[in-house]
Amino acid sequence: EHFLASIEQTAHFVVPLLQLVSNQSTDANVRFAAALFFKNFVKRRWPQDENTEDTLLAEDRQAVKSEIVSLMITVPKNLQLQIGEAVSIIAENDFPMAWPELISDLVSKLSATDYHVNNGILQTAHTVFKGWRSEFRSDQLYTKINYVLNQFTEAYMQVFITTDKLIDEHAGNRAALQILLHSLMLLCQIYYDLNCQDLPPFFEDHMAEFMQTFHKYLVYMNPNAESGDDDVAGDLEEVKASICEIIELYAKRYEEDFKQLPQFVQTVWDMLTTVGASHKYDGVVSKGMAFLRTVVRNPRQRELFSSSESLTLICERIIIPNTVLPESDEELFEDDPIQFVRRDIEGSEAGSRREAAADLVRGLLEQFSAETTRVMSAYIQKGLEQYAANPAAHWRGKDVALFMVSSVAVVASVGSLGATQVNELVNVSDFFSSQIVQHLQDVGSDQQAPILKVDAIKYVNTFRSQLPRDLLAQALPLLGSHLGHPNPVVSTYAAIAIERLLVLKKDGALLFGPADVQPLAEGMLGHIFGILDGADSPQKL
Repeated sequence: EHFLASIEQTAHFVVPLLQLVSNQSTDANVRFAAALFFKNFVKRRWPQDENTEDTLLAEDRQAVKSEIVSLMITVPKNLQLQIGEAVSIIAENDFPMAWPELISDLVSKLSATDYHVNNGILQTAHTVFKGWRSEFRSDQLYTKINYVLNQFTEAYMQVFITTDKLIDEHAGNRAALQILLHSLMLLCQIYYDLNCQDLPPFFEDHMAEFMQTFHKYLVYMNPNAESGDDDVAGDLEEVKASICEIIELYAKRYEEDFKQLPQFVQTVWDMLTTVGASHKYDGVVSKGMAFLRTVVRNPRQRELFSSSESLTLICERIIIPNTVLPESDEELFEDDPIQFVRRDIEGSEAGSRREAAADLVRGLLEQFSAETTRVMSAYIQKGLEQYAANPAAHWRGKDVALFMVSSVAVVASVGSLGATQVNELVNVSDFFSSQIVQHLQDVGSDQQAPILKVDAIKYVNTFRSQLPRDLLAQALPLLGSHLGHPNPVVSTYAAIAIERLLVLKKDGALLFGPADVQPLAEGMLGHIFGILDGADSPQKL
Protein backbone atom coordinates (compact mmCIF):
# COMPACT_ATOMS: atom_id res chain seq x y z
CA GLU A 1 0.00 0.00 0.00
CA HIS A 2 2.85 2.38 0.82
CA PHE A 3 4.44 1.53 -2.52
CA LEU A 4 1.18 2.25 -4.36
CA ALA A 5 0.88 5.59 -2.56
CA SER A 6 4.41 6.53 -3.58
CA ILE A 7 3.71 6.05 -7.30
CA GLU A 8 0.07 7.14 -7.62
CA GLN A 9 1.10 10.45 -9.21
CA THR A 10 2.69 8.53 -12.09
CA ALA A 11 0.93 8.85 -15.45
CA HIS A 12 -1.21 5.81 -16.33
CA PHE A 13 -0.73 4.42 -12.81
CA VAL A 14 -4.42 3.49 -12.58
CA VAL A 15 -4.32 0.99 -15.47
CA PRO A 16 -1.94 -1.56 -13.87
CA LEU A 17 -3.75 -0.97 -10.55
CA LEU A 18 -7.02 -2.22 -12.08
CA GLN A 19 -5.16 -5.12 -13.69
CA LEU A 20 -3.89 -6.08 -10.24
CA VAL A 21 -7.46 -6.07 -8.89
CA SER A 22 -8.75 -8.20 -11.77
CA ASN A 23 -5.89 -10.74 -11.82
CA GLN A 24 -7.35 -13.98 -10.47
CA SER A 25 -3.93 -15.51 -9.88
CA THR A 26 -2.97 -12.75 -7.44
CA ASP A 27 -3.30 -13.38 -3.70
CA ALA A 28 -6.81 -12.50 -2.48
CA ASN A 29 -5.50 -10.18 0.24
CA VAL A 30 -3.38 -8.29 -2.28
CA ARG A 31 -6.35 -7.93 -4.63
CA PHE A 32 -8.50 -6.60 -1.81
CA ALA A 33 -5.80 -4.11 -0.78
CA ALA A 34 -5.53 -2.95 -4.40
CA ALA A 35 -9.31 -2.57 -4.69
CA LEU A 36 -9.43 -0.58 -1.46
CA PHE A 37 -6.58 1.62 -2.65
CA PHE A 38 -8.36 2.16 -5.98
CA LYS A 39 -11.56 3.23 -4.23
CA ASN A 40 -9.66 5.74 -2.08
CA PHE A 41 -7.68 6.87 -5.11
CA VAL A 42 -10.93 7.68 -6.91
CA LYS A 43 -12.24 9.51 -3.84
CA ARG A 44 -9.12 11.66 -3.73
CA ARG A 45 -8.43 12.26 -7.39
CA TRP A 46 -11.63 11.90 -9.44
CA PRO A 47 -13.85 14.81 -8.33
CA GLN A 48 -13.14 18.06 -10.17
CA ASP A 49 -14.00 21.62 -9.25
CA GLU A 50 -12.81 25.10 -10.08
CA ASN A 51 -10.60 25.36 -7.00
CA THR A 52 -8.74 22.07 -7.45
CA GLU A 53 -6.14 21.25 -10.06
CA ASP A 54 -6.99 18.14 -12.04
CA THR A 55 -4.00 15.83 -11.68
CA LEU A 56 -5.60 12.84 -13.40
CA LEU A 57 -4.97 12.53 -17.13
CA ALA A 58 -8.01 12.48 -19.42
CA GLU A 59 -6.86 9.21 -20.99
CA ASP A 60 -6.60 7.62 -17.52
CA ARG A 61 -10.13 8.71 -16.74
CA GLN A 62 -11.35 7.20 -19.97
CA ALA A 63 -9.42 3.99 -19.35
CA VAL A 64 -11.08 3.56 -15.98
CA LYS A 65 -14.56 4.14 -17.39
CA SER A 66 -13.86 1.69 -20.20
CA GLU A 67 -12.80 -1.11 -17.86
CA ILE A 68 -14.67 -0.66 -14.62
CA VAL A 69 -17.99 -2.22 -15.67
CA SER A 70 -16.25 -5.36 -16.93
CA LEU A 71 -14.28 -5.43 -13.69
CA MET A 72 -17.45 -5.25 -11.57
CA ILE A 73 -18.94 -8.34 -13.20
CA THR A 74 -15.85 -10.51 -12.81
CA VAL A 75 -14.52 -9.83 -9.30
CA PRO A 76 -15.77 -11.51 -6.08
CA LYS A 77 -18.42 -9.83 -3.90
CA ASN A 78 -15.97 -8.41 -1.37
CA LEU A 79 -14.13 -6.62 -4.17
CA GLN A 80 -17.40 -5.53 -5.80
CA LEU A 81 -18.20 -3.48 -2.73
CA GLN A 82 -14.97 -1.50 -3.06
CA ILE A 83 -15.16 -1.12 -6.84
CA GLY A 84 -18.86 -0.28 -6.54
CA GLU A 85 -18.11 2.71 -4.32
CA ALA A 86 -15.63 3.92 -6.92
CA VAL A 87 -18.27 3.50 -9.65
CA SER A 88 -20.68 5.56 -7.57
CA ILE A 89 -18.17 8.40 -7.20
CA ILE A 90 -17.30 8.37 -10.89
CA ALA A 91 -20.96 8.29 -11.92
CA GLU A 92 -21.82 11.13 -9.55
CA ASN A 93 -19.19 13.30 -11.22
CA ASP A 94 -19.36 12.14 -14.85
CA PHE A 95 -22.72 10.53 -15.61
CA PRO A 96 -24.34 11.15 -18.03
CA MET A 97 -22.54 14.04 -19.72
CA ALA A 98 -18.99 12.68 -19.50
CA TRP A 99 -19.97 9.01 -19.36
CA PRO A 100 -22.89 8.65 -21.80
CA GLU A 101 -22.08 5.05 -22.68
CA LEU A 102 -22.51 3.72 -19.12
CA ILE A 103 -26.12 2.50 -19.39
CA SER A 104 -25.77 1.07 -22.90
CA ASP A 105 -22.63 -0.72 -21.72
CA LEU A 106 -24.52 -2.22 -18.77
CA VAL A 107 -27.46 -3.29 -20.93
CA SER A 108 -25.24 -4.85 -23.59
CA LYS A 109 -23.58 -7.11 -21.00
CA LEU A 110 -26.83 -8.50 -19.55
CA SER A 111 -27.08 -12.23 -20.23
CA ALA A 112 -30.02 -14.55 -20.69
CA THR A 113 -28.15 -17.42 -19.02
CA ASP A 114 -25.19 -16.18 -16.96
CA TYR A 115 -26.57 -14.79 -13.73
CA HIS A 116 -23.15 -14.31 -12.20
CA VAL A 117 -22.63 -11.67 -14.87
CA ASN A 118 -26.13 -10.29 -14.41
CA ASN A 119 -25.63 -9.88 -10.69
CA GLY A 120 -22.50 -7.85 -11.33
CA ILE A 121 -24.38 -5.66 -13.80
CA LEU A 122 -27.36 -5.20 -11.48
CA GLN A 123 -25.08 -4.42 -8.55
CA THR A 124 -23.33 -1.79 -10.66
CA ALA A 125 -26.65 -0.28 -11.74
CA HIS A 126 -27.91 -0.13 -8.15
CA THR A 127 -24.64 1.46 -7.08
CA VAL A 128 -25.16 4.22 -9.66
CA PHE A 129 -28.88 4.72 -9.03
CA LYS A 130 -29.24 4.43 -5.24
CA GLY A 131 -27.94 7.96 -4.61
CA TRP A 132 -31.16 9.29 -6.14
CA ARG A 133 -33.09 8.17 -3.04
CA SER A 134 -31.70 10.99 -0.91
CA GLU A 135 -31.29 13.70 -3.56
CA PHE A 136 -33.49 16.78 -3.71
CA ARG A 137 -35.63 17.17 -6.80
CA SER A 138 -33.99 19.17 -9.56
CA ASP A 139 -34.09 19.46 -13.33
CA GLN A 140 -30.58 18.00 -13.48
CA LEU A 141 -31.61 14.94 -11.46
CA TYR A 142 -34.73 14.36 -13.53
CA THR A 143 -32.71 14.66 -16.73
CA LYS A 144 -30.37 11.97 -15.44
CA ILE A 145 -33.22 9.67 -14.39
CA ASN A 146 -35.02 10.05 -17.72
CA TYR A 147 -31.77 9.32 -19.55
CA VAL A 148 -31.56 6.02 -17.65
CA LEU A 149 -35.23 5.15 -18.07
CA ASN A 150 -35.07 5.57 -21.85
CA GLN A 151 -32.21 3.09 -22.16
CA PHE A 152 -32.66 0.72 -19.25
CA THR A 153 -36.29 -0.12 -18.52
CA GLU A 154 -37.07 -2.56 -21.35
CA ALA A 155 -33.97 -4.64 -20.64
CA TYR A 156 -34.66 -4.40 -16.92
CA MET A 157 -38.18 -5.77 -17.29
CA GLN A 158 -36.97 -8.62 -19.49
CA VAL A 159 -34.44 -9.68 -16.85
CA PHE A 160 -37.13 -9.31 -14.18
CA ILE A 161 -39.52 -11.63 -16.06
CA THR A 162 -36.79 -14.14 -16.89
CA THR A 163 -35.55 -14.24 -13.30
CA ASP A 164 -39.06 -14.97 -12.04
CA LYS A 165 -39.44 -17.86 -14.51
CA LEU A 166 -36.04 -19.32 -13.65
CA ILE A 167 -36.83 -19.24 -9.92
CA ASP A 168 -39.93 -21.33 -10.65
CA GLU A 169 -37.94 -23.74 -12.81
CA HIS A 170 -35.19 -24.19 -10.21
CA ALA A 171 -37.42 -24.34 -7.12
CA GLY A 172 -35.70 -27.52 -5.93
CA ASN A 173 -32.13 -26.36 -6.58
CA ARG A 174 -30.80 -24.51 -3.53
CA ALA A 175 -27.56 -23.40 -5.22
CA ALA A 176 -29.36 -21.97 -8.26
CA LEU A 177 -31.97 -20.28 -6.09
CA GLN A 178 -29.28 -18.54 -4.10
CA ILE A 179 -27.97 -16.85 -7.25
CA LEU A 180 -31.41 -16.11 -8.72
CA LEU A 181 -32.86 -14.70 -5.51
CA HIS A 182 -29.84 -12.44 -5.18
CA SER A 183 -30.69 -11.20 -8.68
CA LEU A 184 -34.30 -10.63 -7.64
CA MET A 185 -33.17 -8.75 -4.54
CA LEU A 186 -31.05 -6.43 -6.71
CA LEU A 187 -33.93 -6.03 -9.16
CA CYS A 188 -36.19 -4.97 -6.27
CA GLN A 189 -33.63 -2.45 -5.07
CA ILE A 190 -33.28 -1.03 -8.58
CA TYR A 191 -37.09 -0.84 -8.87
CA TYR A 192 -37.09 1.38 -5.78
CA ASP A 193 -34.22 3.46 -7.17
CA LEU A 194 -36.04 4.11 -10.44
CA ASN A 195 -39.32 5.00 -8.70
CA CYS A 196 -38.06 6.93 -5.67
CA GLN A 197 -38.41 10.43 -7.13
CA ASP A 198 -41.50 10.09 -9.29
CA LEU A 199 -43.65 7.38 -10.87
CA PRO A 200 -42.24 6.87 -14.39
CA PRO A 201 -44.83 6.22 -17.14
CA PHE A 202 -43.17 2.87 -17.91
CA PHE A 203 -43.74 1.57 -14.40
CA GLU A 204 -47.22 3.07 -14.23
CA ASP A 205 -48.11 1.19 -17.43
CA HIS A 206 -46.67 -2.08 -16.14
CA MET A 207 -47.66 -1.71 -12.49
CA ALA A 208 -50.05 -4.66 -12.56
CA GLU A 209 -47.39 -7.08 -13.81
CA PHE A 210 -44.75 -5.90 -11.37
CA MET A 211 -47.10 -5.86 -8.39
CA GLN A 212 -48.36 -9.35 -9.18
CA THR A 213 -44.79 -10.63 -9.02
CA PHE A 214 -44.00 -8.65 -5.87
CA HIS A 215 -47.06 -10.13 -4.19
CA LYS A 216 -45.99 -13.61 -5.29
CA TYR A 217 -42.63 -13.28 -3.53
CA LEU A 218 -44.02 -11.58 -0.46
CA VAL A 219 -45.89 -14.83 0.25
CA TYR A 220 -43.29 -17.15 -1.33
CA MET A 221 -42.41 -20.17 0.78
CA ASN A 222 -39.65 -22.60 -0.14
CA PRO A 223 -37.29 -24.34 2.32
CA ASN A 224 -34.60 -24.34 -0.37
CA ALA A 225 -34.77 -20.55 -0.58
CA GLU A 226 -34.67 -19.58 3.08
CA SER A 227 -31.51 -18.69 4.95
CA GLY A 228 -30.08 -21.61 6.88
CA ASP A 229 -28.77 -19.25 9.56
CA ASP A 230 -31.45 -18.02 11.96
CA ASP A 231 -29.36 -14.97 12.79
CA VAL A 232 -28.61 -13.76 9.25
CA ALA A 233 -31.13 -12.78 6.58
CA GLY A 234 -30.75 -14.58 3.27
CA ASP A 235 -31.67 -13.28 -0.16
CA LEU A 236 -35.32 -14.37 0.13
CA GLU A 237 -35.72 -12.48 3.39
CA GLU A 238 -34.04 -9.45 1.82
CA VAL A 239 -36.32 -9.72 -1.22
CA LYS A 240 -39.37 -9.59 1.03
CA ALA A 241 -37.95 -6.64 2.98
CA SER A 242 -37.23 -4.80 -0.29
CA ILE A 243 -40.77 -5.45 -1.53
CA CYS A 244 -42.13 -3.96 1.71
CA GLU A 245 -40.00 -0.87 1.05
CA ILE A 246 -41.43 -0.60 -2.48
CA ILE A 247 -45.06 -0.89 -1.42
CA GLU A 248 -44.45 1.61 1.40
CA LEU A 249 -43.07 4.05 -1.18
CA TYR A 250 -46.12 3.52 -3.37
CA ALA A 251 -48.51 3.88 -0.43
CA LYS A 252 -46.83 7.13 0.56
CA ARG A 253 -46.23 8.72 -2.85
CA TYR A 254 -48.44 7.06 -5.48
CA GLU A 255 -51.51 6.02 -3.53
CA GLU A 256 -54.03 7.02 -6.23
CA ASP A 257 -52.36 4.79 -8.82
CA PHE A 258 -51.64 1.95 -6.39
CA LYS A 259 -54.83 -0.07 -6.85
CA GLN A 260 -53.30 -3.14 -5.22
CA LEU A 261 -52.84 -1.36 -1.86
CA PRO A 262 -55.69 -3.12 0.03
CA GLN A 263 -54.42 -6.52 -1.11
CA PHE A 264 -50.91 -5.74 0.15
CA VAL A 265 -52.25 -4.44 3.47
CA GLN A 266 -53.97 -7.77 4.09
CA THR A 267 -50.94 -9.74 2.92
CA VAL A 268 -48.48 -7.84 5.10
CA TRP A 269 -50.88 -8.11 8.03
CA ASP A 270 -51.07 -11.89 7.59
CA MET A 271 -47.30 -12.14 7.14
CA LEU A 272 -46.56 -10.22 10.34
CA THR A 273 -48.84 -12.45 12.38
CA THR A 274 -47.16 -15.66 11.21
CA VAL A 275 -43.49 -14.81 10.66
CA GLY A 276 -40.97 -16.37 13.03
CA ALA A 277 -39.02 -14.68 15.81
CA SER A 278 -35.59 -15.48 14.32
CA HIS A 279 -33.27 -12.54 13.64
CA LYS A 280 -33.20 -13.36 9.94
CA TYR A 281 -36.78 -12.05 9.72
CA ASP A 282 -36.08 -8.76 11.54
CA GLY A 283 -35.75 -6.76 8.33
CA VAL A 284 -38.98 -8.17 6.87
CA VAL A 285 -40.89 -7.49 10.07
CA SER A 286 -39.52 -3.95 10.49
CA LYS A 287 -40.21 -2.99 6.88
CA GLY A 288 -43.65 -4.62 7.01
CA MET A 289 -44.61 -2.61 10.08
CA ALA A 290 -43.23 0.55 8.45
CA PHE A 291 -45.57 -0.10 5.51
CA LEU A 292 -48.57 -0.52 7.83
CA ARG A 293 -47.60 2.65 9.70
CA THR A 294 -47.57 4.61 6.44
CA VAL A 295 -51.01 3.28 5.50
CA VAL A 296 -52.40 3.92 9.00
CA ARG A 297 -51.27 7.54 8.95
CA ASN A 298 -53.20 8.20 5.74
CA PRO A 299 -56.68 9.51 6.66
CA ARG A 300 -58.05 8.12 3.40
CA GLN A 301 -57.14 4.58 4.51
CA ARG A 302 -58.34 4.82 8.11
CA GLU A 303 -61.33 2.56 7.49
CA LEU A 304 -58.93 -0.37 7.06
CA PHE A 305 -58.05 -0.10 10.77
CA SER A 306 -60.96 1.81 12.31
CA SER A 307 -62.85 -1.03 13.97
CA SER A 308 -62.15 -1.90 17.59
CA GLU A 309 -61.52 -5.50 16.54
CA SER A 310 -58.87 -4.43 14.00
CA LEU A 311 -57.04 -2.29 16.56
CA THR A 312 -57.12 -5.09 19.11
CA LEU A 313 -55.78 -7.60 16.61
CA ILE A 314 -52.97 -5.36 15.36
CA CYS A 315 -51.88 -4.66 18.93
CA GLU A 316 -52.19 -8.26 20.11
CA ARG A 317 -50.74 -10.09 17.10
CA ILE A 318 -48.27 -7.60 15.63
CA ILE A 319 -47.21 -4.91 18.08
CA ILE A 320 -46.94 -6.73 21.43
CA PRO A 321 -45.03 -9.81 20.12
CA ASN A 322 -42.47 -7.54 18.49
CA THR A 323 -41.79 -5.51 21.63
CA VAL A 324 -40.51 -8.49 23.62
CA LEU A 325 -36.82 -8.02 24.37
CA PRO A 326 -34.88 -10.33 22.03
CA GLU A 327 -32.81 -13.04 23.65
CA SER A 328 -29.74 -11.66 21.86
CA ASP A 329 -30.28 -8.30 23.59
CA GLU A 330 -30.47 -10.02 26.96
CA GLU A 331 -27.16 -11.72 26.18
CA LEU A 332 -25.63 -8.43 25.03
CA PHE A 333 -26.80 -6.77 28.26
CA GLU A 334 -24.89 -9.37 30.26
CA ASP A 335 -21.88 -10.07 28.03
CA ASP A 336 -21.09 -6.67 26.48
CA PRO A 337 -22.77 -3.92 28.50
CA ILE A 338 -20.81 -1.12 26.83
CA GLN A 339 -21.98 -2.20 23.39
CA PHE A 340 -25.56 -2.49 24.70
CA VAL A 341 -25.47 1.13 25.88
CA ARG A 342 -23.66 2.38 22.79
CA ARG A 343 -26.16 0.77 20.43
CA ASP A 344 -29.09 2.31 22.29
CA ILE A 345 -27.60 5.79 22.78
CA GLU A 346 -26.27 6.09 19.23
CA GLY A 347 -29.61 5.08 17.75
CA SER A 348 -28.58 1.82 16.11
CA GLU A 349 -31.84 0.35 17.43
CA ALA A 350 -33.45 2.16 14.47
CA GLY A 351 -34.84 -0.53 12.22
CA SER A 352 -35.26 -3.02 15.07
CA ARG A 353 -38.55 -4.80 15.65
CA ARG A 354 -39.10 -2.87 18.87
CA GLU A 355 -38.65 0.53 17.26
CA ALA A 356 -40.78 -0.45 14.27
CA ALA A 357 -43.54 -1.54 16.66
CA ALA A 358 -43.27 1.74 18.56
CA ASP A 359 -43.49 3.69 15.29
CA LEU A 360 -46.60 1.71 14.33
CA VAL A 361 -48.18 2.61 17.68
CA ARG A 362 -47.43 6.28 17.04
CA GLY A 363 -49.03 5.98 13.61
CA LEU A 364 -52.17 4.47 15.14
CA LEU A 365 -52.27 7.22 17.77
CA GLU A 366 -52.35 9.88 15.04
CA GLN A 367 -55.60 8.49 13.67
CA PHE A 368 -57.15 6.67 16.63
CA SER A 369 -55.72 8.27 19.75
CA ALA A 370 -58.37 7.31 22.30
CA GLU A 371 -59.01 3.85 20.89
CA THR A 372 -55.33 2.96 20.58
CA THR A 373 -54.56 4.25 24.05
CA ARG A 374 -57.42 2.18 25.48
CA VAL A 375 -56.35 -1.01 23.72
CA MET A 376 -52.65 -0.62 24.49
CA SER A 377 -53.41 0.29 28.11
CA ALA A 378 -55.20 -3.02 28.55
CA TYR A 379 -52.11 -4.95 27.40
CA ILE A 380 -49.84 -2.75 29.49
CA GLN A 381 -51.98 -3.39 32.57
CA LYS A 382 -51.96 -7.11 31.89
CA GLY A 383 -48.14 -7.13 31.81
CA LEU A 384 -47.97 -5.14 35.05
CA GLU A 385 -50.38 -7.49 36.80
CA GLN A 386 -48.46 -10.57 35.69
CA TYR A 387 -45.26 -9.04 37.04
CA ALA A 388 -46.89 -8.11 40.33
CA ALA A 389 -48.12 -11.70 40.78
CA ASN A 390 -44.71 -13.28 40.08
CA PRO A 391 -41.85 -10.82 39.46
CA ALA A 392 -39.19 -13.48 38.88
CA ALA A 393 -41.21 -15.30 36.22
CA HIS A 394 -42.79 -12.31 34.48
CA TRP A 395 -40.20 -9.53 34.50
CA ARG A 396 -40.22 -9.55 30.68
CA GLY A 397 -43.90 -8.65 30.79
CA LYS A 398 -43.10 -5.51 32.76
CA ASP A 399 -40.19 -4.69 30.45
CA VAL A 400 -42.65 -4.78 27.52
CA ALA A 401 -45.18 -2.72 29.49
CA LEU A 402 -42.63 -0.01 30.33
CA PHE A 403 -41.45 0.15 26.73
CA MET A 404 -45.03 0.45 25.46
CA VAL A 405 -45.95 3.15 27.99
CA SER A 406 -43.27 5.37 26.49
CA SER A 407 -44.46 4.53 22.97
CA VAL A 408 -48.06 5.41 23.83
CA ALA A 409 -47.30 8.45 25.99
CA VAL A 410 -44.71 10.33 23.92
CA VAL A 411 -46.31 12.53 21.26
CA ALA A 412 -43.25 14.67 20.50
CA SER A 413 -39.67 14.68 21.78
CA VAL A 414 -36.24 16.22 21.26
CA GLY A 415 -32.92 14.88 22.45
CA SER A 416 -32.11 17.84 24.69
CA LEU A 417 -35.43 17.80 26.57
CA GLY A 418 -36.91 14.33 26.25
CA ALA A 419 -40.67 14.23 25.73
CA THR A 420 -41.96 17.73 24.91
CA GLN A 421 -45.59 16.68 24.40
CA VAL A 422 -47.38 13.70 25.90
CA ASN A 423 -50.61 11.83 25.30
CA GLU A 424 -53.17 13.58 27.47
CA LEU A 425 -54.79 10.22 28.20
CA VAL A 426 -51.65 8.95 29.96
CA ASN A 427 -50.76 10.28 33.40
CA VAL A 428 -46.97 9.97 33.40
CA SER A 429 -46.69 11.28 36.99
CA ASP A 430 -49.02 8.69 38.46
CA PHE A 431 -47.26 5.96 36.52
CA PHE A 432 -43.91 7.13 37.92
CA SER A 433 -45.20 6.86 41.47
CA SER A 434 -46.96 3.52 41.02
CA GLN A 435 -44.60 1.62 38.70
CA ILE A 436 -41.22 3.35 38.33
CA VAL A 437 -40.00 4.49 41.71
CA GLN A 438 -40.20 0.95 43.13
CA HIS A 439 -37.26 -0.05 40.94
CA LEU A 440 -35.11 2.86 42.14
CA GLN A 441 -35.66 2.88 45.90
CA ASP A 442 -33.26 0.00 46.61
CA VAL A 443 -30.01 -0.38 44.65
CA GLY A 444 -30.00 -4.08 45.50
CA SER A 445 -33.45 -4.81 44.08
CA ASP A 446 -34.23 -6.44 40.71
CA GLN A 447 -31.19 -8.69 40.91
CA GLN A 448 -32.83 -11.22 38.62
CA ALA A 449 -33.80 -8.54 36.12
CA PRO A 450 -31.56 -5.46 36.38
CA ILE A 451 -32.85 -4.36 32.99
CA LEU A 452 -35.99 -3.16 34.80
CA LYS A 453 -33.80 -0.63 36.58
CA VAL A 454 -32.58 0.55 33.18
CA ASP A 455 -36.21 0.84 32.02
CA ALA A 456 -37.06 2.90 35.11
CA ILE A 457 -34.08 5.22 34.66
CA LYS A 458 -34.89 5.68 30.98
CA TYR A 459 -38.47 6.57 31.94
CA VAL A 460 -37.22 9.40 34.17
CA ASN A 461 -34.90 10.55 31.41
CA THR A 462 -37.61 10.43 28.74
CA PHE A 463 -40.25 12.32 30.75
CA ARG A 464 -37.94 14.71 32.62
CA SER A 465 -39.60 17.74 31.04
CA GLN A 466 -43.08 16.47 31.91
CA LEU A 467 -42.66 15.20 35.46
CA PRO A 468 -43.18 17.79 38.22
CA ARG A 469 -40.15 19.04 40.11
CA ASP A 470 -41.03 17.24 43.33
CA LEU A 471 -40.94 13.85 41.56
CA LEU A 472 -37.65 14.69 39.85
CA ALA A 473 -36.26 15.81 43.21
CA GLN A 474 -37.34 12.43 44.58
CA ALA A 475 -35.64 10.64 41.68
CA LEU A 476 -32.32 12.53 41.73
CA PRO A 477 -30.79 10.98 44.90
CA LEU A 478 -32.12 7.56 43.87
CA LEU A 479 -30.34 7.92 40.53
CA GLY A 480 -27.21 9.06 42.39
CA SER A 481 -27.17 5.86 44.44
CA HIS A 482 -27.42 3.81 41.24
CA LEU A 483 -24.11 5.24 40.06
CA GLY A 484 -22.66 2.54 42.30
CA HIS A 485 -24.70 -0.29 40.84
CA PRO A 486 -22.48 -3.26 39.91
CA ASN A 487 -24.07 -3.59 36.45
CA PRO A 488 -22.34 -1.16 34.04
CA VAL A 489 -25.52 -0.62 32.02
CA VAL A 490 -27.46 0.53 35.08
CA SER A 491 -24.70 2.84 36.33
CA THR A 492 -24.14 4.30 32.85
CA TYR A 493 -27.82 5.11 32.34
CA ALA A 494 -27.95 6.60 35.83
CA ALA A 495 -25.04 8.88 34.92
CA ILE A 496 -26.73 9.93 31.68
CA ALA A 497 -30.02 10.68 33.45
CA ILE A 498 -28.32 12.69 36.21
CA GLU A 499 -26.37 14.77 33.70
CA ARG A 500 -29.55 15.63 31.81
CA LEU A 501 -31.49 16.48 34.97
CA LEU A 502 -28.73 18.82 36.12
CA VAL A 503 -28.88 20.85 32.90
CA LEU A 504 -32.69 20.85 32.70
CA LYS A 505 -34.17 24.34 32.75
CA LYS A 506 -37.61 25.73 33.44
CA ASP A 507 -38.49 29.33 32.61
CA GLY A 508 -34.83 29.94 31.74
CA ALA A 509 -33.44 28.81 35.12
CA LEU A 510 -31.85 25.52 36.10
CA LEU A 511 -34.36 23.22 37.74
CA PHE A 512 -31.73 22.05 40.25
CA GLY A 513 -29.29 24.56 41.72
CA PRO A 514 -26.16 24.16 43.85
CA ALA A 515 -28.20 23.87 47.02
CA ASP A 516 -30.01 20.85 45.61
CA VAL A 517 -26.88 19.13 44.31
CA GLN A 518 -24.38 19.81 47.13
CA PRO A 519 -25.82 17.29 49.62
CA LEU A 520 -25.65 14.60 46.93
CA ALA A 521 -22.30 15.49 45.37
CA GLU A 522 -20.02 13.57 47.75
CA GLY A 523 -21.92 10.31 47.32
CA MET A 524 -22.16 10.67 43.55
CA LEU A 525 -18.46 11.47 43.17
CA GLY A 526 -17.57 8.56 45.42
CA HIS A 527 -19.46 6.16 43.16
CA ILE A 528 -17.90 7.66 40.03
CA PHE A 529 -14.34 7.45 41.34
CA GLY A 530 -15.01 3.92 42.52
CA ILE A 531 -16.01 2.93 39.00
CA LEU A 532 -12.92 4.60 37.55
CA ASP A 533 -10.63 2.88 40.03
CA GLY A 534 -12.16 -0.52 39.41
CA ALA A 535 -12.37 -0.36 35.62
CA ASP A 536 -10.78 -3.30 33.80
CA SER A 537 -9.54 -1.37 30.81
CA PRO A 538 -9.40 2.22 29.53
CA GLN A 539 -11.65 1.23 26.60
CA LYS A 540 -14.58 0.70 28.97
CA LEU A 541 -14.31 4.01 30.78
